[in-house]
Amino acid sequence: MFRRKRNVLNRSKLRDVVLLSCFASALVYGVSSISITVGFVMLVSGCFLHVVAKGILIRNIVLCNRGLYKVVRHPYYLANYLIDSSFCVLSGNPYLLLVYPFLFFWAYGPTLRTEEGLLNERYGAAFLNDSFMIPQVFPDVASVKGLGKLFDGFSLKRITAKECSRVARFASMGFAITLIHELKREGLSGLKHLLIPTRHDYDEFIFVLVAITLLFLGLVFAQVANNNSAGTVRRP
Repeated sequence: MFRRKRNVLNRSKLRDVVLLSCFASALVYGVSSISITVGFVMLVSGCFLHVVAKGILIRNIVLCNRGLYKVVRHPYYLANYLIDSSFCVLSGNPYLLLVYPFLFFWAYGPTLRTEEGLLNERYGAAFLNDSFMIPQVFPDVASVKGLGKLFDGFSLKRITAKECSRVARFASMGFAITLIHELKREGLSGLKHLLIPTRHDYDEFIFVLVAITLLFLGLVFAQVANNNSAGTVRRP
């Protein structure tokens, strides 16, 4: 059996480190409108891949190698890479963006080795064949051709409240990082616009409204997921 080794920096800790670094960086570094656009494109793409991967995955029952799983073997991790990288771009800190790939493989390396070892044990030759044909995390020129059947095997029934909660929280963090840049640029006067926007300046107010709405939705979906989980456990 393959046992997951303890790692100082795991996936959940990496997300926390990235977010704290991005919030701090937004107070120091500036960000251009192009960077904001690129950051949100990456964020939306990552959230999109998260949902598609969840809608295709049938865990521990079949070897998933259709749709998005024919492009990369671990689309969840590709989605997380895009999401975390988008936070780095939105923070305006170029050094954080350069360091993140190393942190990603440090945090995800042990998990990838463990999961692939388990898949090899369970599916044998079928998994080995996929490992030769399908890239691990990042698509290559050949696998990108599989994007034409991106939704093959996808079902909305597999999209859980927990997944919706994750995506809403990811989006709210992107808006929160951008909001720090807006407030830093306008100083204390920007705080006033959060609650009392002027006729010609709704930027900060809209960003706060969107961020709070997404965060609230994330909490609501998380509560629904917890209730569903508790109800499942209580069944005889």
